Amino acid sequence: MLIGQDMDNQVKEMDEVEIVEPEKKGLVVVAACAARFFKASLGGHSFYDSVKGKDWDLATNVCVDFVNLIGKKFSRGGRIYGYVDPGIVTAAENFTNYLTGYDFTKFVDGVMERLCAEANDPNRSSLNVGYVVFAHYKNLQGRDQVLVVMLGKKGGYDFDDNENMTPKSTESLNLQDFRQAACMDLTGFSTVFPENKGDSYLYFIKGNSKSEFFNAALGCSDSMPGKVCVENLKSALSAYLRESASDLNSGERRKIYSRVVSYVENRAGNRVHLSEIQREIDKCLPANSLHNGKFHDFIKSNSERFKVSEEFQPSHSAAKNMGYVDVNLPSGDFNGRVKLDAIEIGKQGSDLSVDKDFVYLTIKLPPEASLVLKALGSGKD
Repeated sequence: MLIGQDMDNQVKEMDEVEIVEPEKKGLVVVAACAARFFKASLGGHSFYDSVKGKDWDLATNVCVDFVNLIGKKFSRGGRIYGYVDPGIVTAAENFTNYLTGYDFTKFVDGVMERLCAEANDPNRSSLNVGYVVFAHYKNLQGRDQVLVVMLGKKGGYDFDDNENMTPKSTESLNLQDFRQAACMDLTGFSTVFPENKGDSYLYFIKGNSKSEFFNAALGCSDSMPGKVCVENLKSALSAYLRESASDLNSGERRKIYSRVVSYVENRAGNRVHLSEIQREIDKCLPANSLHNGKFHDFIKSNSERFKVSEEFQPSHSAAKNMGYVDVNLPSGDFNGRVKLDAIEIGKQGSDLSVDKDFVYLTIKLPPEASLVLKALGSGKD
C-alpha cells in the first residue's frame, strides 16, 4: 500500500513540474533595403539606371513580414533551380565578396549594376521599371539566404519616398505587381561553388514578368521552367534509348522508360536532379553494364539539342504528361493522348497495340463506341 502511495506522489510531482519546450528560433533578418530601377536619358540617349535606398530599420516587423510573404510564394511551387555560372565573373565575384566581407551596400550596388547592364543590352526588348527589394536573412535552419525581389511601379510597395525607399508600415506590403524573385542560399553557395555539383543553391519564381534578364543578371545561365525540363527530358530519354541504348532489348528499354516516368511522377512538386534520374536507370541495368551512368552524359553532350537543367521542379500536370504521347492526325480528325505503358508492340488482341513497323495504332473499342460505328456501317451502299 505504501508503494502505491509513493508512486501516486511521484506522478503528482511530475505533473506539477513545468515542462520547458526547447526555444524555437525564428527567422532573423540581417539586412534589407530597396533600390529603384528606372529609365534615364542623357544627350537624347535613354538607358536603364538604378539608385539604392536607405537600409531598412530591422527593429520593425516589416522586414520579417516581407521575407515571410515572399517565402509563401516560393513554397507554392514553380521554382526554377540553377547555379551561378563561374564564367559570369562579375556576378560570381559579387556573391563571393559578400560572403567574405558582408558589405550589404556594395553587394546591392553590384547586383543592380548587373541588372542595368543586362537591361541595356541592345538586343534586349523594353522592360518595365519599378523597384528591387533585397533582404539577407537567416532562415529557421540557421542558413544564410538572400532574397532579390523585383516589383513594378503600380501598387508595388508603399515607400516613404523615392530616396530612402523604406516601407511606411507592415500594412504597406503589396505584391500585386510582383514581377520576379530569386533566393540565393549563401550557405549552399559557399560549399558548392564553383564546382556546382550537388543541390542547387539559387532558385527563382516568376510573377508578371517573363524576361530572362533577371536570371542572367544574377549569373545564372542554366535555368528553365520545370515544364520545359520535363518535356525535354522525355525527348532526351526517347532519343537515348533509340540512339545510344538500342542494343538493349525492348523489355529493358521499356523498363527504363517506365521507371523514369514513375520517378518523375512521384517527385512532382519536389526537386529532381539529373543524377537521381541516372540512378533510377542504373537500377534497371546489371552492375557491369556499359550503360551505367551514360544517360547523364548523353544529355550533357547534347545540351543544345535537349535543354534540361541539372535540377528542376516538375509540376503535377507536367509530371503526369511524362508518361503520355500526343497522337494528332494531320487531317485534324483525331487529337488525343495515349499512355505509353499501355501500348503493346505487335500483339494481336490487346486493348492497345502498335504494329512492328510502328506505323499503325490499333485500339480495341469499348462496346458503346462499337455500337455507334456498327450503326453507321450497317446500311446498304
